[in-house]
Amino acid sequence: MISALIAGIFIYSAPFRSATETTERKHLAGEPVMAQTQTLTLLNSPLDAADCKGNKVTFAVTVGGGTGPIHCVWKRKRPSDSGFSAFGAADSLKLPVYNIGVGTEAPDGTQYCAVVSDQLTTLLSASARLTVNQITAIAPTGTAVYSLNQGDNLSLTVNTGGHLPTGFQWIRKYSNYDWRDVTDHSSVSGSNGQSLFFTKIALADSGIYKVRVTFPTIDENHCVETSSITRTIHVQPIIDLRGPVFTDLNPETVPICPDAITEAIWNDFSGSVSPEGYRGFLLAEHSQLFDLSATHFSDDISPSGNLVLHWSIYRVGSANTPLLDSSGIPLINQTGQISNHDHAIQFPAPATGTLRYNLIFWLEDESGNLTPEAKRHTIELVLYAPPELVQAF
Repeated sequence: MISALIAGIFIYSAPFRSATETTERKHLAGEPVMAQTQTLTLLNSPLDAADCKGNKVTFAVTVGGGTGPIHCVWKRKRPSDSGFSAFGAADSLKLPVYNIGVGTEAPDGTQYCAVVSDQLTTLLSASARLTVNQITAIAPTGTAVYSLNQGDNLSLTVNTGGHLPTGFQWIRKYSNYDWRDVTDHSSVSGSNGQSLFFTKIALADSGIYKVRVTFPTIDENHCVETSSITRTIHVQPIIDLRGPVFTDLNPETVPICPDAITEAIWNDFSGSVSPEGYRGFLLAEHSQLFDLSATHFSDDISPSGNLVLHWSIYRVGSANTPLLDSSGIPLINQTGQISNHDHAIQFPAPATGTLRYNLIFWLEDESGNLTPEAKRHTIELVLYAPPELVQAF
């Protein structure tokens, strides 16, 4: 009897399906899905973010588990807000924030957090901080256009917020869409620094200027902002009638004798070793002995780098008698540093006593003004008679 009943029953054994496969099947069939009961966990809170003004940053959270639908609400607290309030689209684990630092929507120091919940649990993430790397001002502030006289001084300094910048580049406008890097020259310095300096500003320095700043970001990358703030400089020419002068220099006397080997070379010009041979002192070519540093030059308009140095050598006590160099050229109104002279300078030694020469320096500026004679720098050279030579046997 039992066997007959068994024979009359159709037995169906369904293939085994995992919970995931069952869920996927119901989803495809349009049936409601009941999530597996698992504890909702917050795996990662949003991380701090940093970028340049006007750019976009994205905050994100990651979760695990959960029972039923999972919801996410983002909240924001700006520096001026008393507390956090809902912000952005709901139920997205990512929050894009656009145009950071522009207006009052996402200023530097704004904080963001997420509230994540399911049917059983509500979790609050840690807050993330937004850092806006930005140019805040170009000082002096309050003046956009400067009218300067030729020879005046001016400095422009960029102020920033956020992370400390890693690079600066001042740029200058040449046409509507043509901005070019500024480079240091005789009247401009600091083109790659926080401050741009105009020292004894020139007519050619007239123009419109702004700055490009490079900042670091949290992800070890960098961002670049070009300021919308500009500074316009107009330089007006003035008539320059004042000659350049030396500063911090006093007339001096320099003795040259045979034991001053570091300052001059004892030489026998004739090649003779006899006591009767013609002997003297030789200031070798490219000697730095009488070069003057540019820090000793001063002019009311021209930068020191644009001043021209002149020099002459005259014998004292012999009116209008210049010294000749080794090629026979009178050393009158030579240009540049003495070490740039093409030939060695010979100073004949006196037979007895001393001989004196005046090495006279003066300057010429861009307007052709010369240092007044009374303010020219004089170095008196005192040459001593050489000792008798002793012939070696």
